[in-house]
Amino acid sequence: MAKWEPTEADDGVIYSLFWRLLELAVHRYGSYPTGQLLTVMTIILLDRAGYHPTVGELARITRLPKSTVSRYVSAEMNNGYVEEVIDPEDRRRRRLHPTAQAREEQQWHRQKVREIAVHTHDVLEGRSHTEKQARELVQLLMGYGGEK
Repeated sequence: MAKWEPTEADDGVIYSLFWRLLELAVHRYGSYPTGQLLTVMTIILLDRAGYHPTVGELARITRLPKSTVSRYVSAEMNNGYVEEVIDPEDRRRRRLHPTAQAREEQQWHRQKVREIAVHTHDVLEGRSHTEKQARELVQLLMGYGGEK
């Protein structure tokens, strides 16, 4: 499979995806600190790759202080999105796993981000930004904040 290299034409789609993540962090979950969002996204990304970090590993990966990551992980455990699982190879280690609730939330995000990406791509490919397209994009973006 060829490696995807974004082009200048992809900038609008990429920008809209980052906007989406920021908007969700603020409106869907309350005003999450950026570091907490980074921590959760890293856990989910590594889970998809089949790797479950410890708090110390997560701190090194995100370059956040271990005490901060620990606080973020604790908050996400209280919210039901992250769980600690004892490592069967070294019982002193606790590996971080997203919960079923987190996986459901991730699926919801993926669907919504795809919708934004497709719509933004359609607008950019059309190279004609009509008032109707702009209104549709605004409605699409506005519909996500509180949606569950």
